[in-house]
Amino acid sequence: MSEIPQRQLGKDGPCLSAIGFGSMGLSGFYGMPASDDERFKVLDRVIELGCTLIDTSDVYGDNEDLIGKYFKKYPDKRQKVNSILITHKTISIFIGFFGY
Repeated sequence: MSEIPQRQLGKDGPCLSAIGFGSMGLSGFYGMPASDDERFKVLDRVIELGCTLIDTSDVYGDNEDLIGKYFKKYPDKRQKVNSILITHKTISIFIGFFGY
């Protein structure tokens, strides 16, 4: 399988993967989450395919903690995701939902 194509963000911005990884599924939204080691395998594959854009949120259960543990355990992987980790805070979801 080929790697995910890369795109430059703006004229002078970083090069990002054209497809990002939405990590909500790593936590408890679709049933009980797997063990950290099993979820680390998913992150390994995402990075192996060339994804440098990971979307996460504190609303996604232990998602941000899991990704932090992953990069702490595998610091060399953090160098491969050299572009952007996107995170959103709970308040932004409620603001959008209630129209404030």
